[in-house]
Order: sequence, then structure tokens, then C-alpha cells
Amino acid sequence: MNKNDPRKALGKGLHSLLPPRPAAAVPTASASGPARLPIDQVQPNPNQPRREFDATALGELTQSVSRDGVLQPLLVRRTGHNVYQIIAGERRWRAARAAGLAEVPAIVRDDDDAKTLELSIVENIQREDLNPIELAAAFERMAEELSLSHEEIGQRTGKDRVTISNAIRLLQLPAAVQSQVTQGQLSAGHGRALLKLGDDTRIKEVAQRAITEGWSVRQMEKFTTEATEAAGKPPRAPKEAPAIDPNVKAAIIDMEAALGTRVRLVPGRTTGGHLEIEYYSDEDLERIYELIAQPRT
Repeated sequence: MNKNDPRKALGKGLHSLLPPRPAAAVPTASASGPARLPIDQVQPNPNQPRREFDATALGELTQSVSRDGVLQPLLVRRTGHNVYQIIAGERRWRAARAAGLAEVPAIVRDDDDAKTLELSIVENIQREDLNPIELAAAFERMAEELSLSHEEIGQRTGKDRVTISNAIRLLQLPAAVQSQVTQGQLSAGHGRALLKLGDDTRIKEVAQRAITEGWSVRQMEKFTTEATEAAGKPPRAPKEAPAIDPNVKAAIIDMEAALGTRVRLVPGRTTGGHLEIEYYSDEDLERIYELIAQPRT
């Protein structure tokens, strides 16, 4: 090959064709690795979906960073001259600051607000770093700010649509109960069961009782179901409640699994009866409708 053939230079990378950049050039990731950014030029994202940072876990990460450095680069975007905003990796950045590091490794991207939000949420979901309320708020932001349906959110995050809908429902809980879920005193399952009660005051009372008495999710579901049924109809003696045929009960369980929601059988006074299918939002109703009314082939 001719020594003047430009393809030889291309094989060495684009930098071999260009003069060296001045020292003030903007850092970017290269084939040799991520950029090294001064830590004081990196800023957290105010719209970061994660709000809670466990102090103990952060302390352990700080010790690791002090010993070995930041092993996984941050993902950042350029927001100004020598100013970068974190897309993913705020815990590593916090640990690096606490460890007294002057620089952090980072991959620099040019993303708009919408893409930044999506990447930040997906990264946290993949790491399972979000508590149930943070996750619910993140999904809701994707729906509102990115104009995505629950199905589209699921496609981008690797979650199914029922999971998205059920997560967002938690934001209907009173703020005090959301805080209890955030702190791990109640699980997402507890929260979803509490929504059956409807009244905020009642929800808060039952939530506190569940925490005090250490209820399981199954206990919570049983209590809220019985409380809802008792409030909606006059009490009946147990002998008046006909036993459900095991085959019918199995069919109800199958329907609940297929529809991703609660299905209730309400027997008639003599014969027949009707089914009650719960839904939690207009979008959830549309999802159930599509499942039931699928075109027949």
C-alpha cells in the first residue's frame, strides 16, 4: 500500500488525521477510554428520579472509591462551557467527592432533556436503585413529559404494562403513606391493597396499624378486602355466604392472572350472578378492554 494512502491513517483513528487539540478542548470519550472530568465541573441532575441515598451504602461505596477509584464511568451531558450534568452515576459522583477525588471518569453525550430523563430512569431501573414511590414517579414523568403510553414505557424499560400501571397507582396514596413505602416500612403490595379503602384518613390509620402489628401483604389484602365489602353491603351471617366451587375459584384466579387485576364473583340471590373487574385508571380500563375484546382469528 502506498505510504501516502489516507486509509492507513484512518486505520489509526480520526485523531491521526487532525492536529492535536489545545488543552482547553472539551473532554470526550475516546477509543482509549472515557474522559477524565474535574469533579467540580460535574453537577447532579435536578430531575434525577432517585431521591433517597442510603447513607450506609454510600459510605461503603466511598471507602471502595477511596481505595480503588471510580471503576465505572459516569454518564453525563454537556450543559455549558466546562459544565456537565449527570445522566447516570450520581452515587459514584457523591462517593468520589466524599473520597476527595479531583477527577471522575465520564462518558459525555449530547442528549436533550427527554433523552436524559429516559436514560436516567432506565439506568436506575436496571440497577434496581429506585424505591417503589421513586419508580412510580419516574414512570409517571415518562408518561407526562415524554407523552408515552404505559405500553411504550414498558417497551423502553423492560417492564410489562401491568407493572407500569400498578406502580403509578401508588402515587394515589396519601403523602404520609407514600413516605412509609419509601422508607421500607410498607411494601408496594401493602400500598396497592390500601388503595381499596379509598378514604385517605382510613388509609393512614390502617397503614400505621399494619406497621405496628407487622402485617404481611396477604394480611393487608385480606383486611382491606373485607373492610371494603363490609362498607359496601350489609353484613351477612357466614351461613348465607355460599361456598365457591373449587373449579369456579380456580377460574377466577386464572382470570385475575390473565387480566392483571382483581376479579370478584358476586352470586345472585337465587341463580346466576355477575363478575366485578377492578380497574385503576382510564388507561388500565383500556388495557383490560383490549385484553377482553381482542379480535378473534
